[in-house]
Amino acid sequence: MTPAGRLIGFVLVTAAIAAIALWITRESLRSRESPQDVGLRWLKDEYHLDDVAFERVSALHRDYFQQCDKMCRQIDEADRPLLWRARHRERKTGEIDAQLVKEQAICADCETAATEHLRQVAALMPPEQGKRFLDDILPILQQQRREHDRRVSSSIRR
Repeated sequence: MTPAGRLIGFVLVTAAIAAIALWITRESLRSRESPQDVGLRWLKDEYHLDDVAFERVSALHRDYFQQCDKMCRQIDEADRPLLWRARHRERKTGEIDAQLVKEQAICADCETAATEHLRQVAALMPPEQGKRFLDDILPILQQQRREHDRRVSSSIRR
């Protein structure tokens, strides 16, 4: 290899190392936003919330996510009957039905709390933005419920 070739190779390797070091440094210094913070920022931008409304919505979200975390723990701790089939074939049908009803009740409570939270958020917005927010978000919540019900129903048939 000629001296010019070695010099070009050295420059390219050095540039690659510098680029990698820059990327690692930038990534390590970048602030890490929670999904809730990203969602709140989107909400503020998309629905043109002023600072006062945004602070109220943020406080409402903090309270709701504490409630949501509690309900998620309840779901995680629930005796999940759809998982029994593969693990515990000796369970009785009545026991499975009772646990399935309990699990569905927890899911319904989550959905009710989410819907109520969304309505409270919409109430903090200017009326036209609140209506648009509900028109945008409630169908997504309903679609998630239909998808959940479809998955549950297909698991029951197996």
